[in-house]
Amino acid sequence: MDNHHEFYALIVEDDALNASSLNYLLEDHFPNIKVTGIAASIHEARALLSYRSPDLLFLDMELPDGKGFDLLTEMPEVHFEVIVTTAHSNYMLDAIRHSALDFLVKPIGLADLGNALGRFIRKHESGKHAGHEGAHQNPHFRKLPLPTLEGYVFVDFDEIVHAEADRSYSVFSLINQKKIMVSKPLGDFKERLFNRNFIQVHNSHIINLSQVSEYVRGEGGYVVMTNQAIIPVSRSRKEDFLKAIGSL
Repeated sequence: MDNHHEFYALIVEDDALNASSLNYLLEDHFPNIKVTGIAASIHEARALLSYRSPDLLFLDMELPDGKGFDLLTEMPEVHFEVIVTTAHSNYMLDAIRHSALDFLVKPIGLADLGNALGRFIRKHESGKHAGHEGAHQNPHFRKLPLPTLEGYVFVDFDEIVHAEADRSYSVFSLINQKKIMVSKPLGDFKERLFNRNFIQVHNSHIINLSQVSEYVRGEGGYVVMTNQAIIPVSRSRKEDFLKAIGSL
């Protein structure tokens, strides 16, 4: 972690034990994250935010006077990063929509907290302070939710090698050779994938450019992916693909 810069954090948490536990973890292991206040409600958080805007907000969801995201939606501009803290994993999609930096399920462990703060520091160092304007404009949440019969599987974008349309279904192939079939068309995922390092090379195929190991020329040609999958490149998309890999 960047030891040459102090960051100010606000904890919004109505459970005193959880708030103290998080505060102690920060004090003991991340000394340059300074907690400037702990709010037990949206009302208290609003008052603290009017006094000083933090660099980082730890935001619980279940609060006495509403949901945690109510605090963000009432603000005209958000100039800090948000790490969601909750005992309920069903808020993950809301976290994605609000472009939360990370999502921690209570009780919060040191390793998960460290990973979240590492992402915060890296984003700070890269100067990406785009605010919270919706997932389609600020797609920094690291996982893609894939709907299943039971709920959702959350997959790291970097783990996806390619995705293929199969009628009204989509099949995602991962770097560990696992395949996940979801009952949604590929078009439903395009926007979030295109905001990352993905490109459509065929009507039925979207690939992760960082997982391409070879391109073989032809009328359209084809790419060989790191999982050995051979993906056709259509004639109409060949030029876009070559531009994307810097060959045009």
